[in-house]
Amino acid sequence: MVKKAKRNIRFGRVYFLVTLLFLFFIVLEVRLYFIQIKNHDFYFDKARAQVEKKIKLPAPRGLITDRNGEVLATNLNHFDLGADRALIENRTRIARRFAEVFKRPPEYFLKKLKGKRGFVYLLRKVPEEKLKQLDDLDDRGLVVLRGSRRYYPFSPYAGQLIGFTDIDDRGASGLEKQFDDWLKGEDGWAMLMADSRRRLMRRGNSELVPYRKGADMRLSIDKNYQTIVEDELSKGVRKYRAKSGIAVLMNPNTGEVLAMGSYPGYDPNKPARSKSENRRNRAVTDVFEPGSTFKVFSAAALLQEHIKKPQDIVYCEAGSYQFYDHVVHDTKKHGWLSFQKVFEKSSNIGMVRLVEEMPKNLFYRYLINFGFGAETGCGLVGDNPGLLARPEEFSGISKGIISFGQEIGVTALQIVNGYCAVVNGGYLMKPVVVKKIVDASGNVLVENRPERIRQVISPEISDLLKEFMRGVVERGTGQEAKIEGVVLGGKTGTAQIYDRKKRRYKRNEYIASFIGYAPDQNTRFVLGVFINEPQTGYYGGKVAAPVFRRMMERILKLGGVPAEPGLFVKETKIKDRSLPDLENLPLESAEILLDKMDVDYEFNGNGPHIVKQRKNEDGLELQLGDLKVKKEIVPDLKGLTVREAFQKINFEKLKVQIKGCGKVVRQSLKPGTLIKRRALLILTCRES
Repeated sequence: MVKKAKRNIRFGRVYFLVTLLFLFFIVLEVRLYFIQIKNHDFYFDKARAQVEKKIKLPAPRGLITDRNGEVLATNLNHFDLGADRALIENRTRIARRFAEVFKRPPEYFLKKLKGKRGFVYLLRKVPEEKLKQLDDLDDRGLVVLRGSRRYYPFSPYAGQLIGFTDIDDRGASGLEKQFDDWLKGEDGWAMLMADSRRRLMRRGNSELVPYRKGADMRLSIDKNYQTIVEDELSKGVRKYRAKSGIAVLMNPNTGEVLAMGSYPGYDPNKPARSKSENRRNRAVTDVFEPGSTFKVFSAAALLQEHIKKPQDIVYCEAGSYQFYDHVVHDTKKHGWLSFQKVFEKSSNIGMVRLVEEMPKNLFYRYLINFGFGAETGCGLVGDNPGLLARPEEFSGISKGIISFGQEIGVTALQIVNGYCAVVNGGYLMKPVVVKKIVDASGNVLVENRPERIRQVISPEISDLLKEFMRGVVERGTGQEAKIEGVVLGGKTGTAQIYDRKKRRYKRNEYIASFIGYAPDQNTRFVLGVFINEPQTGYYGGKVAAPVFRRMMERILKLGGVPAEPGLFVKETKIKDRSLPDLENLPLESAEILLDKMDVDYEFNGNGPHIVKQRKNEDGLELQLGDLKVKKEIVPDLKGLTVREAFQKINFEKLKVQIKGCGKVVRQSLKPGTLIKRRALLILTCRES
């Protein structure tokens, strides 16, 4: 009985185990049925989600090129490194390895990896050579995404114009930001699968929506000219220890901007390392008083309206002129100067006296027609209209001081574009910076062609003003701009900086400028150079003109412009041998008379007056000196021409003001009056 009981117990255990196994397989089959058949789609999607990820495919930005197709902004491959925090195996190891390769504290990466789920970027725009240093890091939670980043191969040149993009390749400044909608294209997406190293890639026939590449942009800028302009500008700013500088180069016939830059600049590949003010496109945003470079527009109005002729003379008050409650100064003491000489020698007083007869409304109309007080139309964000009051807002001195560049605000692009109108025959052009935008299919989205806005002056007056500007370089304030073998012209400017908050001019703070054109025949270039707050000198002719010369020399050589022999060679001969007696005449007055008579002359000695003259084979030798006069009797000048009256006037004792033209009909001091101190003599003239 005992043995039989033991056998029953043993078989009972077997039956029990068999029954359990049977039930287990029954449950397993039921479970597999629900997983593989009943809920197949649910579990398939769940498994797929662990190895696949829907990833955005960023569209490559369109290229930005110069006028010749040279690439100024392109795209380079890079990698974004991220982590799926739910799959990370060793956070500490990843943080330490990343810290070694990328030179950042481990805590930086540990903070990003904190949390149990979700995707997080660890680093963006990592170069491939850096990624290779992580090959030994095998963690299934690490994600590597391939992408592209913006790159500027000629940086820092044209940085303020082109701008830069942010970490997500969105335009952050300049043209990159302004035209972001065209440049950025349209992103796509793809289903990517992870390999053994958790690197995501597309496999087989997985879903894909391709991206649409951004449109390409072609600029009017010439990369080579841009390089020259910015290179010489930086040298000039450093040489004269200036605060900053701006330069603009244009084709006056088309309005195309060939170069535009300011210094200090910045590297758009590393924008975070620069100051925000260095990223500003100063050529279109910064407004300043232009100083004497503005005189060309005043001269244009006077000549076009036939109010003055180049040979008309004006007295320049020996360097200081009480103009209502304002004193106008010249850098040098000038006496009588012709209109052209006023321009060449850059006399503020002379220009004030010349515009006296011009109605303020007429003067204002010319300034508006030259583009002042309005945006240039270049299409750039920040295009500043400048400052120009309406005629009804003018004070008693406004017209006079605007004539030589005060009480008006301009931008560099604005005034250089105005000079283009002066030298191209009188046509104000619309500045062109962006020539064309073309999408990936070749469709032209934007195209800017040369466009005339209006004609401001006649071709004849344009030629006359070019002659004025040639004189500035030949014998006036711009002689430092001379280039051997090339005929060119320009105008200097020295503007004291105005503090608009305190409403007064700053002491010892100036903008030195020079705007010129070249070559004289078939003019192809207008170049403006503006040096802000130079410390070693401040006159435009001494600071900005040499910078202009170095820029233009390199530009002309690069552009293959032929030499124009005979520059600045004066070959005048005496045509009238009955020369006047010039003794006791002021130096400036003698120059006017001799220039009108086309006589060669040379000065010897120092002094404000002609004390002796001698004729030779080549012309006249004039000895300069001081007059020694103890007293003076006012001569009778009635019935004489101005020239004849000059022969009898002692300018050491008499300050002369002319009203009208023709012969003298009235004089303010009676003939025979004894003069012991310098007095004002007003001569009223009338045509006979």
